[in-house]
This record gives sequence, C-alpha cells and structure tokens, in this order.
Amino acid sequence: MSRIARHTPETAPELSRQALAALAFPNGKILNFFAHMAASPAVLQGYVALQSVIEDYGTLDARTREAIALAVANQDHCDYCQAAHTLTGKQAGLTQEQTIAIRRGEVDFDPKSARCWPWLARLPPTSASSTTTRGKPPSRPGGPMRNWPSSTSTSP
Repeated sequence: MSRIARHTPETAPELSRQALAALAFPNGKILNFFAHMAASPAVLQGYVALQSVIEDYGTLDARTREAIALAVANQDHCDYCQAAHTLTGKQAGLTQEQTIAIRRGEVDFDPKSARCWPWLARLPPTSASSTTTRGKPPSRPGGPMRNWPSSTSTSP
C-alpha cells in the first residue's frame, strides 16, 4: 500500500513550502499531520485558511480550542491526536496539570471549557477512530481504508 510522503519545507511541493514552514514549531518540528498534508498544496492551504478563519472570527481563544480538541482526542482514544494536542495545547498556554485534568475529564480551571464538558462526554467516537486502528493507519493493504477512492482510480 502506498503512503503519502512526509514532507519538510525543503522537500514539499513548491506551493506548500511557505505554509508548511509557517506551521513549524520554534524548534523546527513539524507535526506529521501537516507534513503529510503538504503533499497536496490545495489541502495544506485549505487547512491553513480554515484555521485562519477560526482564529480571526471564532469566539474561543486558542487555549480553549486546544482544551476541547484534547478532550475530543481523549474521547476518541486517538494516541496521535492526544500527543499532538498536548503539544499544541502547551503552546496555547495549557499547563501540564491542565492537560492531565482534561484527559481525566476534570475541567474546573476554565469556565468556557467546563461548559463544553457535558456535551463532549456524550460525543460518540468519530468514524475514523471507531475503526480497529484507533488513529493509526493500517500497515497492510486491505485495511479499513481499502475502499477509499484514489485520485487515479474510478473504482474502489
């Protein structure tokens, strides 16, 4: 099964390089999520545009958004998502104690996040994480994504 390449700003398609470089942490680390999106400039630029609109027009600050994202990742049992949102949550201002509390479902440090908790606790796992892979791609052909349409094929 072919995989999507993990890019760096140096190896990404030309139209993805600037956006990918902007998503890097100060130490140069790029989350795999972004590194794989960079294979398609349209996907990466679309993601960046969506995040920009959320930041510019959304009513939740970055810290609250990351707290919610971490809670959803925990609810979905997605190890990668939990790790990524722990890292980005720290960047947004969450402390280690707060990220641990979020993973336990105990949020009393932020009124906005605390209001979301009853709703978040009722969320079913997402369709992606309800597969047996739990946030990890299949390692062999024929896994849960076997019927995903490819850009070069018109049949599953």
